[in-house]
Amino acid sequence: MPDPPLRTGLELTACELDAGGTARAAQSLLRSLEARDDVEVTAIAHPGEPSAGTRGRIARGLRRELSWLPVGLSRECRRRNLDLLHCPGPVVPWRSSVPLVVTIFDALPWSHPEWLTRANVASHRLVVRPAVRRAAAVVTAATHAKGEIAAAYGIPAERIHVVPLGVDASFSPGAVAEELLTGLGVRRPFVLTVGTLQPRKNLEAALSAFELLVARGADLTLVVAGGAGWAAAATAERIERSPARERVVLTGHVSDDALLALYRAAQCFVFPSRYEGFGLPVLEAMAAGTPVVCSDRTSLPEVAGGAALLVSPDEVEDIAGAIARVTESPQLRERLVDEGLQQAARFSWERCADETVAVYRAVLGSA
Repeated sequence: MPDPPLRTGLELTACELDAGGTARAAQSLLRSLEARDDVEVTAIAHPGEPSAGTRGRIARGLRRELSWLPVGLSRECRRRNLDLLHCPGPVVPWRSSVPLVVTIFDALPWSHPEWLTRANVASHRLVVRPAVRRAAAVVTAATHAKGEIAAAYGIPAERIHVVPLGVDASFSPGAVAEELLTGLGVRRPFVLTVGTLQPRKNLEAALSAFELLVARGADLTLVVAGGAGWAAAATAERIERSPARERVVLTGHVSDDALLALYRAAQCFVFPSRYEGFGLPVLEAMAAGTPVVCSDRTSLPEVAGGAALLVSPDEVEDIAGAIARVTESPQLRERLVDEGLQQAARFSWERCADETVAVYRAVLGSA
């Protein structure tokens, strides 16, 4: 007789709070776990619809922090008779009635608190850190982050499991949905950058590099795809003051279909982030057949695996030079596309689910 499936809860309240990479990763993991026979996964989240208006959001936040996380989530795990609870984002219960697995992508609240809001830093230090230290296992997506997390959260490195994220199969080379580009106001040729408007994404460096290229006669547009994040006003103001403003398109948050169209149509994908726990957009661009220029910091060299041009996020001239090389050299572009496709193929959500379930079994076995 085969073993009964593991009854696993996946806590998705973090998806409500972060519509960016954390939410995309959690939803993709959920779909991959649901496709398996050895896991019976239950999506759990703070009940009720997200509230509109400032007062509604504050009231819902108070209910989440003072009722759901201290008591409600653990009670829900008991009600559903779960074997284990996995929190794939930094929204964690104060205590858990079942073994707890927590995914932490980085140690930003300790290494770079200036890139987060004070409330976010306080939440990690006062709530997330104690919960992570009590967790049966911690999952992170890149080897680079493992050491930082062990030191910042005060947990043994052997309790931290590196499980790389995957790339959705929809990200692939193919025909461009031109109507989606038109709807976004995008014209070719263009350079693409993706990310929430916030300081660590370093979009200002991408803009400065683009301005250099335009000043030197490049016939390009810069497309910035991503919603507003913390301190987004400063980035938006910098864009408005740009001498190349008429060639910059801010799309805001886009659908997966529109994002795929942007990847496929871009001459180059540039990602000068100062800090990434993983860097999923790099792999998505590669999987769509787009050459990549990205930062040489934190996890990005590990994720890019030699299939991108790596640059210092502090050197605007180097970023501009790398973009120029890609857009002006068909041979280099072809090589980066080929190597990028091979690199992206190494990362799948099926593999991520396999390794995640292995963590679940290790936790339950030791328990």
